Amino acid sequence: MAIRNDIYTLYKGKECRIGRVDGHYEIVSYEAESLDMGFTEYKPEKNLNPRIFFKIVSPEEVGEVYDIGTFAIYRGYEFWIELEWPDEYVLLGNNNLVLMNKLQFKRVDKFEYKKIVKKEDVDLVYEKKELITDFFD
Repeated sequence: MAIRNDIYTLYKGKECRIGRVDGHYEIVSYEAESLDMGFTEYKPEKNLNPRIFFKIVSPEEVGEVYDIGTFAIYRGYEFWIELEWPDEYVLLGNNNLVLMNKLQFKRVDKFEYKKIVKKEDVDLVYEKKELITDFFD
């Protein structure tokens, strides 16, 4: 299962993360083949794992922009998945106080509750994709 909670776009048919950085837009990839598409490796001297590649783009160079979030059904309720451990756990989150107390989530911020659960206790994992129409405004 790959956990994705970020903003994405298509660049030359390839899905990439996108963000505003210092007044411009950058797309990010983790595939070395991106170098052939004009990407630059981020801090190659540090031998990052995974390797990170980025490219400055204009709004005209990319497709629609959308937010992707990974969710799960746990004990009959929907939660976002924030993290996944390679072995057998995921970190679930929500901000519904009544539900969080009922399911013994821990408060980590004023309106944020989280709980680490075993993957086997999660019934369904899926992504939600929402178009962001005003990203470049």
